[in-house]
Amino acid sequence: MKIKTILQLMRPVPLMIWSVPTVLLGFVLQPTRQSHWAIELGIAIMGALLLQGLVTHGLNDMFDWDSGTDRNTTGIISGGSRVLPDGLMTRVQMLRIVIVAAMAYLGLTAVFSIYRGPGVWLWAMLGLYGSIAYSVPPLRLSYRPYWGEWLALLPTMVSGVMLGGYAASALVSPRLLWGAAIYGAFCVASVMQHHLSDMEADWLANPQKRTTPTYWQNALHQSPLVIILLYETLAVILALIASFTVWTGFLLTVLAILASMVVTRTTPLPSSPKTLTIRDLAIKLLSFSNVIALMILGLWH
Repeated sequence: MKIKTILQLMRPVPLMIWSVPTVLLGFVLQPTRQSHWAIELGIAIMGALLLQGLVTHGLNDMFDWDSGTDRNTTGIISGGSRVLPDGLMTRVQMLRIVIVAAMAYLGLTAVFSIYRGPGVWLWAMLGLYGSIAYSVPPLRLSYRPYWGEWLALLPTMVSGVMLGGYAASALVSPRLLWGAAIYGAFCVASVMQHHLSDMEADWLANPQKRTTPTYWQNALHQSPLVIILLYETLAVILALIASFTVWTGFLLTVLAILASMVVTRTTPLPSSPKTLTIRDLAIKLLSFSNVIALMILGLWH
C-alpha cells in the first residue's frame, strides 16, 4: 500500500493541529521535568499520531461511510479522509491498519510505562476507549447528542494532555490536571463547530448521526450555535478558576476562548461550506495558538 494513501488516511493537517500540540501542552504544563525526557516525549507523540491518525480516523471513516454521512457531506475539511470513496483502500485493508496501529499503540504504552510507571496505562487506555467508542457500534457515541463529546471526545483529549505531562514527569501536578480539563472542554466546543458543515448529511445518515449541533437544529429547532457557546462558556469558567487558583498563565486560555466565542457568535447559519470551513479553521487556529502561547510561557518560566 502506498505511503501517500496512509498519509491521506492520517490527515496530517488535523494531526498537526490536534495531536502534537495536545501532547506538547501537557509536557509544558508540568512545573518540573525528570532527566532524559526526550524518549518519553517522542513515545507520547508517536502514540498520539497512531491513535488519532490511524485508529480514530480509520474507524470513523469506516462507520461514517457505512451510514452514508461521508457520502453526502458538503464539508471541505470534514467528511473523512476520502480514502474509501476514492478507491485507494478497501474496508478490509483499513480495518487491518486500525488493528496494527492499535497494537503498536499498546506496545508504545508498555514501553512508556517502563519509564513513567503504571499510571501511563490509565490514560492510554482511556484515550483508546474514546477512539473506539466514538465511532464503533454498539456505543457509537458520535451518533448520540451530548454523549459523543463528553463520554468519548473529552476523555481522549484529556488523556493526550495527561500523557504529555507524563513525558515530563510521573508526578501529576494540579496545573496539569486543570490544563487537561480546560483544554478538553475547549476541544469539545471546537469539534461542535466542526460538525456544522455536516449537519444535513448527518441527519440523512442511516443510522442517523445525531451530533449535538444536528440535534439542536433538527430535533429541538434551536440554533446549534447556542450549545457551542454554552460549551465555550464552561471552558471559560474553568480557565478563570484555574487562573486565580493554580496558574495565571491560564489567562491566555481565557483570551483564546473568548475570541473563539466571537467567531462562533458571528457564524452565519445557514451558510456555504466555504464560510463554515473558514470559521472552523479560525477556532482551530485559536486553539493551536493558545497551546503555543502556553508552551512559550511555560518554557520561559
